[in-house]
Formats: sequence, C-alpha cells, structure tokens
Amino acid sequence: MKRHLIPASVLSGIIDMAVSQQIGIEDLLNRADIDPALVGSGDAFLTLDQFEALLGAMIDISGDPAFGLHYGENNHYHGRSIMVDLVYSAHSWREALIELVKYKDLVIPHAQFQLDFEGDLAVLSYFPGGARLKENQAAYNEIILTRIVAIGRWLNGGRFPLTAVHFTHSQPPYIEEYQRIFNVPVLFNAEMNRIFFEKHSLDEPLPGSLPDFHNRVEQLAEEKLNRLAAGYRITRQVVDYIEKNLSSGGVGIEEVASHLNMTSRTLQRKLKLENTSFAELRDRLRQDMAQEFLREPSIGIGTVASRLGFSDASTFYHAFKRWEGVSPGEYRKQQLLSEYNDGR
Repeated sequence: MKRHLIPASVLSGIIDMAVSQQIGIEDLLNRADIDPALVGSGDAFLTLDQFEALLGAMIDISGDPAFGLHYGENNHYHGRSIMVDLVYSAHSWREALIELVKYKDLVIPHAQFQLDFEGDLAVLSYFPGGARLKENQAAYNEIILTRIVAIGRWLNGGRFPLTAVHFTHSQPPYIEEYQRIFNVPVLFNAEMNRIFFEKHSLDEPLPGSLPDFHNRVEQLAEEKLNRLAAGYRITRQVVDYIEKNLSSGGVGIEEVASHLNMTSRTLQRKLKLENTSFAELRDRLRQDMAQEFLREPSIGIGTVASRLGFSDASTFYHAFKRWEGVSPGEYRKQQLLSEYNDGR
C-alpha cells in the first residue's frame, strides 16, 4: 500500500553498496524522489513507493538483475546497529530468530514470519503482507531470505545447516547465483517464501553471547520500536489490525476503533487528517492480499474470499472485478500465463 512506511535506516546499506559500485548517490536518490536529508536519520521514514523506486533504480543503474541476492548476501553486517548487536549477542539461534521477528520493524517492516517444525527440520516462512511491491517483489524476497541465511552463517562461523529454500516468484535467468549462494535445492513458484534448516541448530550456543549486553540492547530496541510505532501513525495501526484479523470475518470500523481505544467517529477524523479513510485502507489491503493469494493456484477462490473476510465468494467476485476490471479467475489465468511465459 502506498501509505506503508519503511525506516529510512535502510538507506545506509543500499548507499554502501552503491558506493562500492561507483554509482552516484545523488542520482540514485533523485530517481527515487528521496530527500538526501533522510540519509543517516534514525527516526525518519520512506514510503513504500520510494523504497521500490530506490530498489528499481539500483537494479537499473548497476545492471545487476540479481541485486536482491547480492545485497542480502553482503549487507547483514554493514555498520553497527541495534539489530546487529541484538542478534550477535543472543544465546542461541532460536533466541536470535525470536529477536529478529520481535524487532523486525526496525529493519524489515510489514513482513510477517512464522517458525514451524517438520520432523527434524525447522521452517521459517516469510510473507510480505499488504506491503507487496508492484514490480520488484522478487528482489525483495531475495533480500529477505538471503539476509536471514547470511546472518545464520555469520553467527555460526560460516556454518549453517540449510537444507532447502523456497521462493514464491518464478525462476529468474540467473539461477546459478541462487545455487552459488544457497548451495541447496531451491524451489520457485512455491506457496510461501521459506528457508528449511536442521532443527538441532536452534539451541546450539552462539559464540558472541553476552547476556547483560543483550539485555541492555533489547531495552534500546524496545524504545526505538516505540518511536517507530508512533511515527507509523494511525494509518499503520489500522492496517496492521485489519491484516491480522481479516480471516476471522469482515473487520469493521467499530471493531478497530474499540481496539485503538477510541470511537469510530474519532478514528475516521484521525484517518482523514492522514488523507485516507477506513474503507480505502481495508479495500486496498484486501486487493493486495487477493492478488497475492490468486497467484497461488492451489488456493481456491472460496478460500481466498474467506481469508479476506468476505461473507461469500460472490461478494468477493464483485469486489475484485471492481478493483481489477476482471474476475478473480481471469486474473489468476493471466498471472499463471505470465509466469509460464517468463519461465520459457
């Protein structure tokens, strides 16, 4: 969604990589319509559109279609940050993952993670949520999963018992880079972005464990997270609540207002000050999530409707046709055909 916000701290890693490739920073920022004053700002934000424009400009100027892989591979340790300190001082990989998920909004806002177990394997799943990029989602998927794997290897002296990686996007031409970086089977067009690794590694002690230091850094992380939450304003809080509760039924403004301890009239007034409305936010989120679900052929139309809080498939059908100009089934056919042609 256009009003999703991302901490401007993401600029530092991209700028470092741009400098290493002799790319002009001023031109890069201009292409993304980003004020240079945001560079180095700890409490400023980029819009999702600015971030996507920045990512697209970096891919274009560098001429590197695998930029997402290379950025994630090399950026996990760039500079000292609260997240870096939190992760390396954790007692175990399990604790490090818990911290990554808890404080993800400091570096990877809007994403959602889930840790599951399948026999002797641990499975970390990543879902982009409503903040799906229009054109560069594959690159963003690459950044997220490659960065997590790079962190795991960094924490374990280069050793990380990775067994498989899944991506929701179709296979790109630079498959050899996936093979070089992950060195395990990689599946494309998967239901979810996932990394699979040996479960026993979760509780192995990490060499950088510093409990007292870790506790102090966690306090700082909590304070910064609170400042970021304030910066995300009412719009972000509304979107987050809707996203988490859509599948339980049609989320109404009264329910959200009650959750935020205000009346529905007050909530509408606050959203109006942020140039949006409850109906607009809910519709846009449903539209984004519908597009995500419809790209997965194993999810039935009725299931998609249910997950988005519609009372029945017919209501979803009419809403989706209003958003996209085509029916959900036709949209799915178009996406599958496009992915097939891309993979040829």
